[in-house]
Amino acid sequence: MTELIQKQFGKVSQNIGTSISETPRTQFSNRVGRELVKLGAPRGSKIFQKTKVPNWILKGSKEIKSSFLAALFDDEGNFRNDASRQIAFKAAKEISQQKYLKRYLEQLTKMLNELGIKTSGIKNDQIKKRVNGTKIVSLRFWITGRVNFLAFKEIIPIRHPDKLRNLNEMASAG
Repeated sequence: MTELIQKQFGKVSQNIGTSISETPRTQFSNRVGRELVKLGAPRGSKIFQKTKVPNWILKGSKEIKSSFLAALFDDEGNFRNDASRQIAFKAAKEISQQKYLKRYLEQLTKMLNELGIKTSGIKNDQIKKRVNGTKIVSLRFWITGRVNFLAFKEIIPIRHPDKLRNLNEMASAG
């Protein structure tokens, strides 16, 4: 990722460290963030914004779609190698943004299906009320089955070490 950022933006300042969970992470300068916003990345609190996959990704090559999905699942995917054995994706928005949240998840499942990875339908997960009274709705979908785990492993380049380990175990289980 660092090489890709430097290829695109030239030399940029970065902070290399680990997260609370000891996962390696790299934080780039604000300049990179400003450019990502120009390309369609949300700015500020995503929970109150209409989220969508940028058209250049939706209409992009297999490599562009798989790179986008890899970054998304590295950050927000849940690779459950327990009795449920699933790759789950859950997202939340303020309740007035629910239709945009559903559209966003539909875009993700469509890309996955186009890449040969079958997903569940999109399901309501829960509605929570924050202390300040804001209602938050979450929706989810998941991926199950060894064939889909193998396809995901082959097509989506996951880098998060714990998630990659779980994916490898799920894909190799009979």
